[in-house]
Amino acid sequence: MKKFILAVTMLTLAVTIAPTQAQTFKPLHQFDSDRDGAFSEGAVLRDAAGNLYGTTTSGALGFDNGIVFKIDSTGRETVLFAFDDFVSGTFPTGNLIQDAAGNLYGIAEGGPGGAGVAYKLSPQGEQTLLFSFQGGLHNHTAKGPAGGLFMDKAGNILGTAQFGSDLSCQLGCGSVFRLDTTGKLHLLHKFTSGAQGSSPIGPLVQDAAGNLYGVAQSGGDLSCPEFFLFPGTGCGVVFKLGKNLELTVLHAFKGGKDGAVPQAGLLLDASGNLFGTALKGGNSENGTVFKISANGIYRVLHRFSGKDGTNPNGSLVSDPDGNLYGTAQLGGTQNLGTAFQLSPIGELKVLHNFKGLKDGASPFAGLTRDQAGHLYGTTVKNFLIQQIQGGSVFEITP
Repeated sequence: MKKFILAVTMLTLAVTIAPTQAQTFKPLHQFDSDRDGAFSEGAVLRDAAGNLYGTTTSGALGFDNGIVFKIDSTGRETVLFAFDDFVSGTFPTGNLIQDAAGNLYGIAEGGPGGAGVAYKLSPQGEQTLLFSFQGGLHNHTAKGPAGGLFMDKAGNILGTAQFGSDLSCQLGCGSVFRLDTTGKLHLLHKFTSGAQGSSPIGPLVQDAAGNLYGVAQSGGDLSCPEFFLFPGTGCGVVFKLGKNLELTVLHAFKGGKDGAVPQAGLLLDASGNLFGTALKGGNSENGTVFKISANGIYRVLHRFSGKDGTNPNGSLVSDPDGNLYGTAQLGGTQNLGTAFQLSPIGELKVLHNFKGLKDGASPFAGLTRDQAGHLYGTTVKNFLIQQIQGGSVFEITP
């Protein structure tokens, strides 16, 4: 099986890029830092009423620790909550999730314990700290929740911490955790610096049998040649964590044409196939889109050229026809990023080239799709007034 997988990954794929077609692109909101936040690094969440929710890592209301925002169906933006480092956390990143009562759940990378928080936010904007991660180099606790959370049917919250736990890595190799409904943290798996990966980043996805799937940014194949990584740290892995808490590496990235540094959560389809993006590798380190079939076969679906995007960073979404949608941080006509569609036969269409005007620049997160096929996303910055302004929220109608 391993030889067959390797043979598949080394094939030269005939990838075509469809001509860019005019899309309906609509800026929904531009952040101005002081009033309503700045630098949105996570995807937006859309509820049944058409409201969008997200986070920014900076700005607003006298603090500079980030916010949770809401954009209603009329386009009006409201700051739901402003973070305070010493009390409620700072630098909120990753994707939000929502329960049936309308409460939001997310993570922030800093907080009163020095190593991040998991939090709950009521529809009225009242925050509850669910867990405060504790800093320090010499303890074996989880540190640095990253990427976003997942909630199971029982109400338990699952996520990944990039650091802490096994100290065979300089800052700890990271872990998969479960936060139960009483607020107790359980470490489901501690990563090491070896073949199983290290520095995991969420959000996780779960299949009907209860198995969890995710990615780790380093570890795996320690002969990874990527120049931007420390020697021997590996190119990252895609992993499965079974109900019995046994971890299986589904793919260890090799760098080069195979891809390197998976940076976002996975998409799991109804047939059990996994789809994701790798930040690096591919052609000239521009990144890749990949698939791992239900029977474990790894395949690169697209290698970015720069013209169609550089360094995809967010999770993918799909439509009923099997098309995939995502973003790339850079590349495109202005080297300020792209939003793209990838067909089931590997044909890539650039939906939007970001220009750094009202449309923003550098989308770090993936897209959100509604039932009508509209796509929603965020950018980290734009250049309307100063070189790095606060970014935007946008909508694309394919």
